[in-house]
Amino acid sequence: MRTLRRLVGNERGVALVMALMVLLAMTGLMLAFVSVSALEPQISRNLADANRALYVSESGIEWAYDYLATNFTTWSTYLAGATCSQGAVLGSADSPVPGLTATAGTFTVRVRNDCQAGDDKLTGLPVESTASATTDGNDRVILTSTAAAGSASRTISVVLRRTVVPSFNAALAFPGVQADVNFSGSAFLIDGRDTRLGDAAGVPTGSASPVYGISVSNLYPANETQVENAAANNQQNVISGRDQASTTSPPGTATGSSTIKADAALTSQAVTDFVNALKASADLVIPSSPSAPFSIRDIGATCATNLASPTCWGTPSQPKVVYVQGIVPDLQTQFTALDVAGTSTGTGILIVENGNVDINGTFRWNGPVIVTGTNVGVRYRGGGDQSVYGAVIVNETNTDGPTNLEGDVRGNASLLYSREALDLVANRLGRRLVATYAWQRR
Repeated sequence: MRTLRRLVGNERGVALVMALMVLLAMTGLMLAFVSVSALEPQISRNLADANRALYVSESGIEWAYDYLATNFTTWSTYLAGATCSQGAVLGSADSPVPGLTATAGTFTVRVRNDCQAGDDKLTGLPVESTASATTDGNDRVILTSTAAAGSASRTISVVLRRTVVPSFNAALAFPGVQADVNFSGSAFLIDGRDTRLGDAAGVPTGSASPVYGISVSNLYPANETQVENAAANNQQNVISGRDQASTTSPPGTATGSSTIKADAALTSQAVTDFVNALKASADLVIPSSPSAPFSIRDIGATCATNLASPTCWGTPSQPKVVYVQGIVPDLQTQFTALDVAGTSTGTGILIVENGNVDINGTFRWNGPVIVTGTNVGVRYRGGGDQSVYGAVIVNETNTDGPTNLEGDVRGNASLLYSREALDLVANRLGRRLVATYAWQRR
């Protein structure tokens, strides 16, 4: 027993055993730390790739938005080959972010029409017919951007909505309740044939289908007779455009009363909706009231040195939306909301609300001129050559009696339909007319 107690109490070699146990434990911990440290870079790389893929996917959406906004009038073109479930590739597949190389990530954007079951929950509109996979009929398309960066991929889907642009169905249109007009000039021209921006008035070379010289609302067909009688009272005018009796495609052209038509293509509500959508994003908002009407001369004189100037109302390279806000106390008040004189030029969309427009001197506008609201009209006063390349719309929303003058054309005024001018303005200002919503990430 003494020998057993002596052996049990002998501590020789314990330190070695303890050292081996500690060494084993430390080795295990070290192996665990090494394993974790080896995973950290991979975890960081995966996180970085995932974030980079998300940003690249967003870049694809932004690129596609900008592309479709600046090709505003041709969305259906990009649906060629698409199905309701599989969109057509927009641009090139696996494209790098503009300004970067493919090592930073690539994206593929597809565009499709909203004709797949369930798309109504995204767009808020009824699902389009499955037969319309390649034709956009409700100004809604769905973009899907799929991006790859390293080992990660991300997909973003959005709905793109564009503001409906009115159908410009005439060089001079009266879609509202009235079409009072006075032709008193010695020589003026209203031409619904397609006139290019470089064409002389009356010598159109454009290839787009002609529109009517003058149109009125089909809801008020008596306005057509009223305009025809006014035109017949002045024998120096020339009114050209689509022949209302033509049945060919494209339609034939005519002059005089044959090109004055009560037509349903342009409605007063469509004009009002379009104006309301644009007002919030106008480049220039100009208040005008009977006590403080707005007058200006020599519009465009500052464009060469300062495009941001309030007297620069747009150029072909940078059109503008100019909104003159007529402020009237009641529906009976009539006043001149905008008076233009001198030598003036502008490009864009000119909107005048609740008042008349008086144009004096030499004037050239590229794009649509829209005068809408109560007691509105456009009066060309002469004193120079006055031209609008695009279209003129006078949209009277209030029946105010025969004293109001909806249109007074005199002097050397030329109101010319120009598809080139209308498309230029729509495409350059397309970002004002396009919005994204229903953003989804995967």
